[in-house]
Amino acid sequence: MSSENKSVGESQCLSLSFIDDLNPSKDMWTIKCRIIRKWIQPFRMDLVLIDKKGRKIQAGIKAPLIPVFISQLHEDEVVILSRFGVGENNDTYKVVNHGYKINFYRCTVVTLASGWEGVDYGFNFMAHSEILKGEGKNLVTVDVAGIVVSCGDMEVFPNERKRMNFDLQDVQGEVVRCTLWNGYAQQFNDFLTQNNPIENVMAVIQHAKIKLWQGQYTVQNDKFGTRLFLNEEIHEVNELRRRLLVKHFEVGASSSQTILSSQSVFPVRQEFLIDTPKKHVDEIIEIESVMSCVVVATIKIVQENYGWFYPACRNCNKKVLTKTEYLQYAKIISDEVMNLSPTSLVCPKCDKECTSITIKFKVHLRVQDETGSISFVMFDKDVTKLIGSTASDIRERQVKANDTESFPHEISRLVEKKLAFKIEVSDYNLNHDYHVYTIQKLCDDPDILAELVAGNGNGLEVVDEVFSQEGSEIKVERLSESSQMAGAAISKDVVSVTADSSVVEAEKDSGTSPNGKRSLQDVEGQNIGELSSSSKNNRKRSSRVKT
Repeated sequence: MSSENKSVGESQCLSLSFIDDLNPSKDMWTIKCRIIRKWIQPFRMDLVLIDKKGRKIQAGIKAPLIPVFISQLHEDEVVILSRFGVGENNDTYKVVNHGYKINFYRCTVVTLASGWEGVDYGFNFMAHSEILKGEGKNLVTVDVAGIVVSCGDMEVFPNERKRMNFDLQDVQGEVVRCTLWNGYAQQFNDFLTQNNPIENVMAVIQHAKIKLWQGQYTVQNDKFGTRLFLNEEIHEVNELRRRLLVKHFEVGASSSQTILSSQSVFPVRQEFLIDTPKKHVDEIIEIESVMSCVVVATIKIVQENYGWFYPACRNCNKKVLTKTEYLQYAKIISDEVMNLSPTSLVCPKCDKECTSITIKFKVHLRVQDETGSISFVMFDKDVTKLIGSTASDIRERQVKANDTESFPHEISRLVEKKLAFKIEVSDYNLNHDYHVYTIQKLCDDPDILAELVAGNGNGLEVVDEVFSQEGSEIKVERLSESSQMAGAAISKDVVSVTADSSVVEAEKDSGTSPNGKRSLQDVEGQNIGELSSSSKNNRKRSSRVKT
């Protein structure tokens, strides 16, 4: 049955029941719930639902009714269900520990609801130490989370079954072996491939099974009910990530150290020292084609006037816009968006109203090496690794302290930090003569930095070079024996010249720096409230929206 209008949903709220209220005592019930899992088998469709009290229940829809309801039921949506039945849960593949199960009838009504006061997924994480002792072996399912510390390649068997093994470490340092099968293995492998190279992968396996394998308790996915989250922006996961980052920094590990030790993961050393060309700052603006390059430089200025975060769609992490901004940005506008209020928030990637927003880092930096200075933009993952806090955590702290205008001290402490930056020279940089470059990845591993510096940051084996500048001429006073044998001609890639300080200062105020040119518009609107951190006096508009 098709969804009814909003007024019907509001009237139903007056007689809502909770999942723990459900029993066989009557024929029809009405509940408000969130869909946290959905899967389809040839003979039926199944759901896992959670109410605002955090209680879960399974629901089943028989094959003839799937076409009626499939378009109305989507994971992560909040719905009001009414006129359904309650039966015994004797499912072969039980996912949650509840004695009853919801059954959809042809007369069942699904109403899309707004507003959700409960937890999003109802995680109940089990400590790895308890898993290793076998304490979860008799539970229906368990939730497991941690940092992936090693993984193998995906195996494909003759019967087309797929398997992937990896190790998951929790805050206490305990490691459990996890095995994913078939579609879950493919999902994990696709994530590694699409996000290559990977450093820190925060994995959550919801509704997993504890199995005994070769004398050791391991975690495996359930046949259907498991849900896999990889580096997702979820409150409970962010809290675990924060604690893991704090633990990571306490033991003195480099934030850029490769966490995964599988051949399927691109090594940081290979990426920074071999596969990506090295450049000095003064060479970047001379690049004439799209490419990535590595630059060793020191952060000299954190440009606070550009703010430090942006509000993003929780589903796709794209920066959200007000409807007014979206109308200027989009080429094709749906009727749904046109009917929204002017202050509604719209995700340009999802192309619809955004009702769930998260906070992401976006920090403008001025970096400098011995040849000059240039502007970079660092985004969420790298900032989080460097400072050990998430943007959501910092913003929540500011809101609670009623201090939403100050610039976070954690980010300010990045000044004078020397790093290797892998940056992108994009079509937009080239076509618009735009000299603010996006950081794709960074590395603070001291060994890698030392090797980059020893190679003059460009990977060439040149030693004992002393250059002096007289007017516009550069004289080479002493070359290595290998350079002398190569001939008198010296490539400009070999020469390293220290830029005059007055040139650096002038560049800071020129149109090539973020002070003279903005790469993004700030989201403004009543619905965002305190989300925008940029100073209004310094806002400038640009013709392109890119996050």
